[in-house]
Amino acid sequence: MALNPYFNKFKNLPEQNLIEDLTIEAIKIHGMEMYYLPRTMIRKDDFFGEAPYSRFASFKMIEMYMDTTTAFEGGDTFTKFGFEVRDSVKFTASRKRFKRETGMERPMEGDLLYLPLNRGLFEIKFVEHENPFYSLGKLLSFQMTCELFQYSEEKMDTGIPEIDVVEEEAGYSITLSLGATSGTGIFGKGDTVYQYSNGSVTGSVESANAKATVLSYDSSIPTTVVVTDIFGEWKLSDTTTQVYVTKSDNTAYKVVTGINDKFGTNIDDSNAQIQEEAEQYLNFTEKHPFGEP
Repeated sequence: MALNPYFNKFKNLPEQNLIEDLTIEAIKIHGMEMYYLPRTMIRKDDFFGEAPYSRFASFKMIEMYMDTTTAFEGGDTFTKFGFEVRDSVKFTASRKRFKRETGMERPMEGDLLYLPLNRGLFEIKFVEHENPFYSLGKLLSFQMTCELFQYSEEKMDTGIPEIDVVEEEAGYSITLSLGATSGTGIFGKGDTVYQYSNGSVTGSVESANAKATVLSYDSSIPTTVVVTDIFGEWKLSDTTTQVYVTKSDNTAYKVVTGINDKFGTNIDDSNAQIQEEAEQYLNFTEKHPFGEP
C-alpha cells in the first residue's frame, strides 16, 4: 500500500529548511564560540593513515552547543603511568554552518577544539553524523565526542598565544650553549634559526635545513638559546666541524659548544608531586626488607 500523498514528512524542502534554520538559531542562542583547529599531517603514511608529526597552523571560529552541561565526563584516574586527566565532552555543530565557516564537509577525528570557557584543548575522537536522526528526512548537525588533548610534539602555529604556548610549556626543547660570536644581530623570542656546518647546510630528518624556532633567550646578547627542533638534528662543534646557529636574516652567528635537551617546564608536575608524597610513606631503600636491592 502506498503512502498517503497528502502528507509528506521526508521530502518537504521548505519544512526541512525551517527546522535547519531553527537549529542554527538555537545553537547561536545557547551555544558558545569555539576555535576549530584542523590537523595537518607531516609525512603521512598512506598505508596506516597516520603520521609521525602533526601541525596546527590555522583555526576557524564557529558556534557550537555543549551537550555536556553538568560536568566533564571521564574523570581523573591513577594508572601505572601516573596521574592522568581524561576529561571528555560532547559538542554539537550545525552541518550548514560548519561547512560554510571551515570549507570542510565534516569535522575530522584528530582535529582540535579550543574551549575558551576553561582554556582547554580537546581532541575530536568520534563524530556522530546521524544525531538527531533524519529530522523530516534531513541530517542537520554533527555531534563530536572529544577528550582532553594530550600534547605529543605537535607544532602549534595558530597565531593564538594561549594555544601556541602549549608547545613551549609541554614540548621537547633543546638548549644550545653558544660560543664565539659573529655578525651584528641578536637572537630574540620567535626567531627562526638554522644550523650550518663548515659553511654548508647540514642534513636533517625532515629537510635539508635543520631549523628551529627560538623560544627564549637569556639577555640581549645571550649565551644560550632554547629551540624546538622536532625534525632537525643538532650536534656539537669539534676540531673538524664548526656547527653554527644563525638567524634567518643571517645577522647573528654562534658556535654551538653544548647541548642540553629537556621536556617542557610544567609537564608531569602532578606526577612529580605524587611521587614526592608517596616516598614519605613507602620505603624503597636497601635497608628496608621489602625495598629494592
